[in-house]
Amino acid sequence: MGLRVLVTGAGGQLGRELAALLPAAGHEVVALGHGELDVSDARAVGEALRRHSPEVVINAAAYTDVDGCESEAGLAYRVNALGPRNLAQLCERLGCELLHVSTNYVFDGRSERPYEPWDRPNPISVYGATKLAGEEYVRHLTGRWYIVRTAGVYGEGRNFVRTMLRAARERSTLKVKDDEYISPTYARDLAGGIIRVLEGRLYGIYHITNSGACSWCEFAREIFRIAGVEAEVVPVPSSGYPLPAARPPNGVLASPEGPELRHWREALSDYLREELGR
Repeated sequence: MGLRVLVTGAGGQLGRELAALLPAAGHEVVALGHGELDVSDARAVGEALRRHSPEVVINAAAYTDVDGCESEAGLAYRVNALGPRNLAQLCERLGCELLHVSTNYVFDGRSERPYEPWDRPNPISVYGATKLAGEEYVRHLTGRWYIVRTAGVYGEGRNFVRTMLRAARERSTLKVKDDEYISPTYARDLAGGIIRVLEGRLYGIYHITNSGACSWCEFAREIFRIAGVEAEVVPVPSSGYPLPAARPPNGVLASPEGPELRHWREALSDYLREELGR
């Protein structure tokens, strides 16, 4: 029997895929973008949940500009922390479940192995700190919660893949970091994994990414290889590519009991086939 699901952040890469895949999986969905629901507005959250009466809320709303969060910490906190707080309190009051989407940036990246769901978070950026605060609100304010951490998401919207393809049209040589590691994750695959978590009905923390891992430099080279783009990718250390926000050098997540997704190279190939065929 299908679930009544309300998706916040429906205009983002993940939100769009959830809005498309949930009905295909037999679930009823109400998809609300930021213009329709600002999760940092507690009154608006209450009105939306009462109006739509969901059994599950998936919170895909977030302020994800990692560097922007450094200069707009107040906004980042309102969206990434107070938004989940509002949802958790209202979900608890109204008796619905909450699945909150989080990030590998809650970790400092110093581990020599992929991060497990039970590893101790230690964020090193405002983005990571506000996302962790959101997790804590969810865990403490409702008893019916799922937290899904992910990494390196790309899909229908602004993302690393599109940035690289655009940059390659402008110049033949690109410098890309080779000392930060992630598991690039196709938003469509992530949405499918989230739906499987919901259908499993087992609360807790999950790590969901496409399998395998690579540096951003390796990711860029694979994008160009698959796309048939002639571009030289020059590996550089993070120290040679200074940004306002610190990034975890090891951003790879392990998934001991979460849904296992296909390898990132296979997912990227499918994404680019569709992207370049438009």
